[in-house]
Amino acid sequence: MKLVYWMFKILVLPLLMFIGINFMKTAGWWALIMTVSIFVLVNWLLDRKINQYNHQYFLNKFPVLEGLKYGQIISVELLNGKVLENRIFASALSSEILIGSEPVSDNQLEDFLNGIKKTQWIRLKKVKSITIIK
Repeated sequence: MKLVYWMFKILVLPLLMFIGINFMKTAGWWALIMTVSIFVLVNWLLDRKINQYNHQYFLNKFPVLEGLKYGQIISVELLNGKVLENRIFASALSSEILIGSEPVSDNQLEDFLNGIKKTQWIRLKKVKSITIIK
């Protein structure tokens, strides 16, 4: 289904530009401006639909994502076998999650700043499993 949306997205611009150029002969530049604005609107709608599709696909694959809250400690196992344990969940997009480094037990500013540098986005395509630790 995602492939259909991408193919439609690729074919919309040339079609709308062809229509705009043909109507430009009779209606002037307004036809071209209208077709470009229609393209922007259609492109936004298709991007939104693709993001909804990705979000639903990854929610079905990883049901634990629905209940994750900011600050929870999780473990992420990647497809290449690497395991990221005791990571802090920060945020999620339709196809990626943001995790922080291991939690800092004491309130040292230097440890906290080093932890911020280790924050990374993980693509959900590369994730094998996600488990909640705390």
